[in-house]
Amino acid sequence: MAMLGKPIRVSGLDPNFKADVIAHEAARDITACFSCGTCTAACPVHEILPEFDPRKIARMVNLGMRGRVLSSPYIWYCTTCLECEQHCPQNVNFFNVLNVLKNMAAKEGYAPPSWVNQTRQVMQTGVVFATEEAWVKKREELSLPPLKGDGREAAKLIQSTGADEIRSKE
Repeated sequence: MAMLGKPIRVSGLDPNFKADVIAHEAARDITACFSCGTCTAACPVHEILPEFDPRKIARMVNLGMRGRVLSSPYIWYCTTCLECEQHCPQNVNFFNVLNVLKNMAAKEGYAPPSWVNQTRQVMQTGVVFATEEAWVKKREELSLPPLKGDGREAAKLIQSTGADEIRSKE
């Protein structure tokens, strides 16, 4: 999924998005970003996954692309190495900006793709990770009861909290 690449429709822009972001003290300096690219050049995540681009995220915030930013899985990929902040000539604390964006995304019902996938897994099987055959055999050898692969009870709990409605763009 590319964050950019689709046409930008003016009707899809939120003129208040930038104001909503900078209303948080930690993200006020996002407006100082002039897309020089220093943050992107220093970013180890961008090195491995070019789609993660702090400069593009900052630009999208400044343009008012609320939906694309908050629904994007890329805002969750930061490794908190702080390289972007150490190299930014404008002293933009991009790590703080990302934290603000993550909190805003969560409030609007978006979550990291891994969390959404794990929630689905628990609802289907009752466990976060499938049990490997070796562990099943080891449990039998130790006379432990088998693990049940039924997520019905977990699904009821998750649905009662509304967490099953949290989503991610995939």
